[in-house]
Amino acid sequence: MAVDELIISYAVKVNAGSGVLISALSQEFSYVLTARHVIGDHPEVSRDGRAINVIEPPYHHPDVDCSIIKVEYQADIKQRTWMGVLPAGSRISYVGYPRSNVGTGRPYKIYTGSPNDLAHQIIVCNLDNNPSQESIEGMSGGGVYYIDGHLPYLWGVESRMDDEDPEARYGRIRCFPISRFEEIIETHKLVQIAPFYMGCFSNFKDDIFYFNAANPVNVQKLRQKLIEQAEWLIDQGMPAPHDLMVRYLRELLIGDDEPDVTVMGRKLWVAYFEFVIVCSILDDVDIIDEAYLKTLDRKRRFMYSSSADNWIRKLSEIFKAAKDMLDANGAMLVNSPQENAIGVPDPEDLEEVIGDIASSPRFRELSRIDNAHGEIYKTYSIAHLKGLRNEHVLNKHREYGSSTVGKQLSIFKGYYGSAIKEGS
Repeated sequence: MAVDELIISYAVKVNAGSGVLISALSQEFSYVLTARHVIGDHPEVSRDGRAINVIEPPYHHPDVDCSIIKVEYQADIKQRTWMGVLPAGSRISYVGYPRSNVGTGRPYKIYTGSPNDLAHQIIVCNLDNNPSQESIEGMSGGGVYYIDGHLPYLWGVESRMDDEDPEARYGRIRCFPISRFEEIIETHKLVQIAPFYMGCFSNFKDDIFYFNAANPVNVQKLRQKLIEQAEWLIDQGMPAPHDLMVRYLRELLIGDDEPDVTVMGRKLWVAYFEFVIVCSILDDVDIIDEAYLKTLDRKRRFMYSSSADNWIRKLSEIFKAAKDMLDANGAMLVNSPQENAIGVPDPEDLEEVIGDIASSPRFRELSRIDNAHGEIYKTYSIAHLKGLRNEHVLNKHREYGSSTVGKQLSIFKGYYGSAIKEGS
């Protein structure tokens, strides 16, 4: 889809004004960002001439002309956003539904221009050809995009012409950055906006399988093979991070104290991508689709913690999550920022954690119902992805370096398969 087509597809009418669709961390609704003054007493939203159901009253910023409307879920919205200052020489596109175009075959309009400044949480842009206020009436609340290559990034939402003198309002628009709408989300404890990189795993391809080996040349070809596997899975239609995020939500997080927003973090999705690539290699699978994910859900799971503490401290929480998610003999692969992590827990750690779980009153009550309840914990494999990397790639880099390119992936598969199966 061309850039103009993409940004038009995200544009909506809000009463006699405009708005822009953006994804939320939910499969139950999406957001419309707009200017507060266009909403009135009762917001009506339409997309491509079709009404969109408004779920509940809009949420307003207490200080500036910004509002968020919660609307029925729009599955095709994978909006990219840009925070902060744009590079020098950047160009912007501004899209909305001007009143002058009502009833025509082209109800929308796109203006191009240049960013003027971003100061005091206000964006000012200069539009090409200096359109008058009459020309853009009805476009209030429309999206302002930074175009980088062939990708649009939502940078702000227009509120009004910039000049205070109505007779001098030509070509300069005043907008509010996405951070203002995040303030509304924070104030009202709303579900977070989903970031742009959640649209495709290709956004993480350059970040996966970073092997900081003593001699990087030894594992360079192994990494290339793993990246080729990643590219293949993407090309075969692997679900987007956004879709998987909505599917799993907090099941991706270790412990109740982990903030909800962690599920949108880039580091989590780099780690998840590595997880699913490892799974595809272990299972000899070339397509990651709904059918494969269903088989994987009870067999092998991924969880993440944003804490750099020793991951072994979280073993109890990991085991309890495994009991809810996995069948017997399932594997839980976790990741965290801990670079020096071990791959699998020591037997003593496992015995201590399982014994601690077994001593809880809740466990004893469940055990009266099911005598096999305690034994299932002993069947799980628990491993840390960075730890596996440390032990089975970095520590063995010479073995990979002395092997043929075709054999390196087999060595990798053998070590990871054994570690995961024997982890507990």
